[in-house]
Amino acid sequence: MPKSVGTPNTGSELRQLICEKARNGQRLSQIALEVKRPLRTIQSIIKRNSERGHNEDLPRSGRPSKFTERDLRHLKLNVESNRRQSLADITNNINLALPSPVVKRTIGRFLKKHMNMTSHIAAKKPFLMDKHVHAKQGWAETHVGWNMLDWKAVIWTDEASVEIGRESRQCRVWRRPGERYKKACLVPTFKSGRQNLMIWGCIAFGKRGPLIQIPPNRRKGTDYVSLVLSGPLWEFYTELVEEKGAALVMEDGAPIHRSKVAKDFRVAHLIETLPHPAQSPDLNPIEHVWKRLKVGINKRPIRPKNLVELWVALKEEWEKVDVSFINDLVKSMPRRAQAVLDANGGSTKY
Repeated sequence: MPKSVGTPNTGSELRQLICEKARNGQRLSQIALEVKRPLRTIQSIIKRNSERGHNEDLPRSGRPSKFTERDLRHLKLNVESNRRQSLADITNNINLALPSPVVKRTIGRFLKKHMNMTSHIAAKKPFLMDKHVHAKQGWAETHVGWNMLDWKAVIWTDEASVEIGRESRQCRVWRRPGERYKKACLVPTFKSGRQNLMIWGCIAFGKRGPLIQIPPNRRKGTDYVSLVLSGPLWEFYTELVEEKGAALVMEDGAPIHRSKVAKDFRVAHLIETLPHPAQSPDLNPIEHVWKRLKVGINKRPIRPKNLVELWVALKEEWEKVDVSFINDLVKSMPRRAQAVLDANGGSTKY
């Protein structure tokens, strides 16, 4: 008969003491009083000792698992086929194949114990086609050997769209340690046509450039030249060239950057550029500056309610960006290039 629930277990040392007292001729009833155990327990301990020759616990089988090896394989295939399922959906799917249903907690425990999988918020990364992967890998192979003197001569530029009160819903996925940037565990991001306020900025090692607002009706190549290239960017570029003797301007492949008027301006003013692969924000450190700006806006006690307030808030947050933070971003470029190579041109943590 199994031991009653709540009954204390008699340890091996106490059993040994009980058996020694019995061998010395002490009455069992007296032993029971001394060790504060029922007489029947004393009798059982002495009987088991004589039968087994020891006072240790026997191995206990415990409750049999509800999952067979086949069930575990089915669970693995189910989760890995769609990492975005909720625990409830996984449980419902698995219960269709089990003779007796299990609860969500059981499924979660098996995922962690047997597959080392737990639920996490999915990382958002740009959707990468094969051509993007090849371009990123080629870029990384070309620039992984650059030293810090090379990276310090680069001006990192970019545009960003900031929406008032924009907060995307988080998506959770099932993954193992080290799988955060695996394709199946990502939420791909796509460029959206919806915009509220477009800004342009640039940074370089030791410098924070100007922040420019680009109005909705001024987003053509000619506007880019008049608002950015011929003004704030040209001034920032000439200043860096005077300091370091040379400079490179990194621009992504946006249509306004590739426009004929923009190309003609660069040629006429001998502006040297650094090519940048498409869908590769992890290879442009200014992306982290944009994130800091947006986080700063969202943390404000009073958030901007219109575009005028948003522009004022963005300029204030831009001025808060410390040069040491920018320097750390530029210093990370060798690691970024190596990370792209390690990921075979795929997404990285940056």
